[in-house]
Order: sequence, then C-alpha cells, then structure tokens
Amino acid sequence: MDPLGNPIAERIAEKLSAYLGPNTSRVAVKTFTIKALGRGPETLKLEDVPQLQAALRPMLRTFVGRAYAEVLLGQIGKELGL
Repeated sequence: MDPLGNPIAERIAEKLSAYLGPNTSRVAVKTFTIKALGRGPETLKLEDVPQLQAALRPMLRTFVGRAYAEVLLGQIGKELGL
C-alpha cells in the first residue's frame, strides 16, 4: 500500500477502499485533496475533512449512488469524530 503520508488521509482511503479498491481510493483522496484544498493529502487536518467530503461527493454518487454516497461520507465523518 502506497502511504498518503497522513493518518487522516489513510483512514479516509481505507474506508473508501471497500467500495473503490485500495489503489483507486488512495488516488481519489490524493486527487480530491489537491483539488479541494490546493495541497497534498499529507497536509490534511480534521478541519479540512468537510471540504474534502464535499469534493468527493460527486464522484462517490457516480460510483455507489446518491443515497449510499451520503451514508459513506457520514460514516467517514463519524469515524473521524466530526
């Protein structure tokens, strides 16, 4: 597993990997962290997670459907204590 350099990013990628696979989930976290925050996943902080969740939402809706995307994003937030 190619580490993202941040435990928060790793936990998000791990949660997504059940639905997207491990490689795609790491790429998604990296890509959408850069897109949403303008910096890499190694800099991700808890307060950045809602912005990352919003950036991931359209992609997740495509892959797992609208309703389950919201459940998955909620699970990520809950797991991180948000």
